[in-house]
Amino acid sequence: MSGGLVGPALLRVLQQFMAETAARWVLRGTVESLRLSMDTVSAADLPRIIEALEPATRHFVDPSLRPRMMAQLRAQLAPSAGPEGTATSPSAEVRATTYLVRTEADASHARLAARMLCEALGGRGYECQKVATAVSELARNQISYAGGGTIQLAPQLAPKRLLRVSAEDSGQGIPDLERVLSGTYKSKTGMGLGLLGVKQLADRFDVRTGPKGTQVDFELWL
Repeated sequence: MSGGLVGPALLRVLQQFMAETAARWVLRGTVESLRLSMDTVSAADLPRIIEALEPATRHFVDPSLRPRMMAQLRAQLAPSAGPEGTATSPSAEVRATTYLVRTEADASHARLAARMLCEALGGRGYECQKVATAVSELARNQISYAGGGTIQLAPQLAPKRLLRVSAEDSGQGIPDLERVLSGTYKSKTGMGLGLLGVKQLADRFDVRTGPKGTQVDFELWL
């Protein structure tokens, strides 16, 4: 979904559940509360906007309809459908969105984005919890031991439906990586803690580390 389509797409969903005037007011107020602009919001902003819309719409939408509304809002993270209802390739913004991780708030944002994208792709509850937990572990390790890094989320529909996550940092690397991944090594500082857990959660896992940084790639098959 291109940046110029984000606002109208969300507005169309909201208008199914509330009056047009209320929908416009709620959407604009929500976007501006996040210090964004309706004219410049992009697909990368969707997770934050959708999260904020849940409480913002509470007094405007019947409680029995709210789950359906939120499902439709989260579906905006998924690839769009072609003219005959067949899935098209995701846009570059959605297929490979990268999140900068420097603070705990950034880690929470990346975790939420991963969970919502998993749900939009049709992942089951436990699958989306797995990917959210893994992203959270990686992001917090980046903050604690490398001064931060990036988390990239990339969904794939064919030939296998999956969510691919890549976490990169420019830290000093993870010593004794093989022992960390085997569960036989415990650092006094906690470096590498959680990496074994991420490996156990993933359907495919790979890590490369050295004095110039670490890259962790994993996939969750949906």
